Amino acid sequence: MVTRLLDWRDIPALLRYRKDCVYLNSAWLLTRGQLSFPSAMFSSLSLSNGVFTAISLPENGDNIPLIGQVMQTPVLHLAQLTFLMPEKAINRPLLNPLLEHLSAQLIERGILRILADIDEEAATYEILRQAGYAVYSRQRIWEIKSEEIQNNSSGAWQMAEDQDVIAIRSLYHNIVPPLVQQVESFPTDHTIGMVYKEKGEILGYIEPSYGYRGIWIQPLIHPDLEDLHQVLKEMISGLPYRLSRPVFICVRSYQSWLEPILEDFGAEAGPRQAVMVKHLAVAKRVVPAITIPTLDGGRAEISVPFVHSEKHNL
Repeated sequence: MVTRLLDWRDIPALLRYRKDCVYLNSAWLLTRGQLSFPSAMFSSLSLSNGVFTAISLPENGDNIPLIGQVMQTPVLHLAQLTFLMPEKAINRPLLNPLLEHLSAQLIERGILRILADIDEEAATYEILRQAGYAVYSRQRIWEIKSEEIQNNSSGAWQMAEDQDVIAIRSLYHNIVPPLVQQVESFPTDHTIGMVYKEKGEILGYIEPSYGYRGIWIQPLIHPDLEDLHQVLKEMISGLPYRLSRPVFICVRSYQSWLEPILEDFGAEAGPRQAVMVKHLAVAKRVVPAITIPTLDGGRAEISVPFVHSEKHNL
C-alpha cells in the first residue's frame, strides 16, 4: 500500500470520485460549497497554506483508492478534516494509513488535534471512531433563508472591542463545558466578533464566518437573558455584509434550548451531527521541580551540630 500527497497523476481519480464525497467540515461546506478541484490540486504545490490532500493506493491496482484532505484552522494547534472520497472506499485498511500520513504533515507544523463533524447516521461515523476519533460534543445546524430575514436591527449587537476580551472569555468559560474547552480553547486575543450587552454586561457573542454561499454562526448566548426571542432576532438581522446569503446557525448540544426559538423563526434544522477529535499528542501533567534554597551560601552554622555525641566516664 502506498500513501502520499496528491499530485498530477491523481487528477483522473479526483475527477472520477468528486461526486461521491463525505464532507467533514460543515462550516466550509455550507459557506463555500463542495469540493474545489483547484484547491485540492494546488494544496500539494504550496504546503505553506496549511492544506494537505493525500491519497492511499491499495496494493492491487484494480481496487479503489482513498483520497482525503485536512486543513489548519485559524485557531492555534487545530486542524479540520475536510473530506474523504469516495465513500465506498472508506475502510480501516485504507483510512488508517491515510490519516497517519496527514497527521505526520500536521505534527511538523505544531498541530495537536484534528477535528471532524459528521452525521451520526452516516456509515463513516463508526469507521472514524474505530480510527481513533472520539466524540466531544454534538450539534445541529439551522438554516435561515435570506427572504425570512428582515433588516430591522436596532444595533443591539455591536463589534467587540479590545476591552471586551476578558468578559467574552468569562462568558465562554461559563457556557462551554470543560470537555469542549479542552479541545477548543478560547484564544486570548479574540476581538473579531460581535457582542450583545445588557446593563454593561456581555451576555452574547458571535464570530460570523463569511462565504459566497452563506454565513456561519456558532453563538454563545447566556441563558439569563430575558427576551431571548428578540435577542436572536436582532443577532440575525444585524449581521453586517449579509446581502442575500442564507445564515447557518450551529447550535451545540449544551445550548439546545435555542432550537425552539429558531424553529419559531422558520429555520430548517439539519441532521444531528457528532463533533469528533483525534489527538496527535498525549497530554501529560508537568510536575515542577522542587528546589531547596541554600542557607548562608551553603555553609553550615557552627552553633548547630550535625551529630550529638556524649562521653561517659566509666
